[in-house]
Amino acid sequence: MKKNTFPLKEHLKSKSIIEQLYANGTSVTAFPLRAVFLEQESEKQEPTAAILISVAKKRFRHAVDRNLVKRRIREAYRTSKHPFVEALENNGKKMAVAILYIDTKHNSTAFIKRKMKKLLDGITSKAGL
Repeated sequence: MKKNTFPLKEHLKSKSIIEQLYANGTSVTAFPLRAVFLEQESEKQEPTAAILISVAKKRFRHAVDRNLVKRRIREAYRTSKHPFVEALENNGKKMAVAILYIDTKHNSTAFIKRKMKKLLDGITSKAGL
């Protein structure tokens, strides 16, 4: 059984990759989540999927609210990432993904988990995995 982890090495932090992602990436939406993804060149030390999670200050003015939503999104990704990562590994691909929260109100963790599964399925089908 695989562990449900989201280690620091899977976090997308490279400014150049983030700029490429927003400039050339493909988008998928499962409201209230939106994903922008871009296939990367395969390098050995990089993770299979590098993830960026973003909640706009325009949507939630208070940092406490933004942090709550980001925590819920991280939890949803952590628990439902295995089919997505396995599909990438089976095809020998690496991907950079930005997950954006586009709603203006809070949603429950269970609702976000359902939408995360739908979002990850949409990424795999749109990327042709």
